[in-house]
Amino acid sequence: MLRRLLTVLVSFAALVGATGLAARLLLQSRGGPQSDEIDLVAVFEGIHLRSTSASFLGGTILTLIGGVVLDLRRAQLGPTGAELVVNTILGGTSVVVPPDWRVEVEDRTWMGGLDLSSAQLGDPDAPLLRIRVNTLLGGFQVESRPRLQAVS
Repeated sequence: MLRRLLTVLVSFAALVGATGLAARLLLQSRGGPQSDEIDLVAVFEGIHLRSTSASFLGGTILTLIGGVVLDLRRAQLGPTGAELVVNTILGGTSVVVPPDWRVEVEDRTWMGGLDLSSAQLGDPDAPLLRIRVNTLLGGFQVESRPRLQAVS
């Protein structure tokens, strides 16, 4: 029984490693601090992006054995809000939002963690950020912190 479990775990690790290597070679992050839409790919690495977008619309985040921190405290949401799709496998993703935004999270978490403890319920008329999260053996966090002031 133990031998079979070990074989399954080693096979899973090899599959994740091969998939991660292929993803790292084929997928590239797009978008930067001023981009209205982002596509972040963190495979075997960490990414910290502090958005200053004047009309953030959302995008995607893929984390595979890595980590992403997306800080949206200097960004403004687009007129219709924004939608962010987050896929995390064996990694972690954190989204930091200002306290004057509403955040709705739809999650599918398998053997992972989800922390929404510091996300605040905002004003019903506040801008809305919708986040769809898929997590396998990883973690996702939404954190609300005061806005950062621009450095002059």
